[in-house]
Amino acid sequence: MRTIKFRGKRIDNGEWIFGDLIHIDKSDIGIVTDYDHWQGCRVDPDTVGQFTGLLDKNGKEIYEGDILLLNTTGLREHCIVEWNSEKAGWCISLKVAGKWTLGVRTLGAWMNEADFRIQGNRFDNPELLNEK
Repeated sequence: MRTIKFRGKRIDNGEWIFGDLIHIDKSDIGIVTDYDHWQGCRVDPDTVGQFTGLLDKNGKEIYEGDILLLNTTGLREHCIVEWNSEKAGWCISLKVAGKWTLGVRTLGAWMNEADFRIQGNRFDNPELLNEK
């Protein structure tokens, strides 16, 4: 069975929280971490990212919005994990000619021939993308 979970930054203290995504109303989103006691909290909707089901080279879970260091023959650079609706899968965006471009190969396909390591995420580490 595949693991479906999300992460988001808490509104009250800015810390990351992991669990199930819930919609409280049209604009309010939360993440539940314990259904037995209904524990969870509201999160900033802009920071919500889904778990891809994949792990990086160090065994860390890869989430939407993560910045990975892609290391393969002839290529070593940062990329961003994003959903590609056309491929119905997780893909990476690379900077091509100064512009971020969503790739057409899925992240899973890249995993067979590339070394990925999580470097951070687009919310906490925008400097990795030269987005100051």
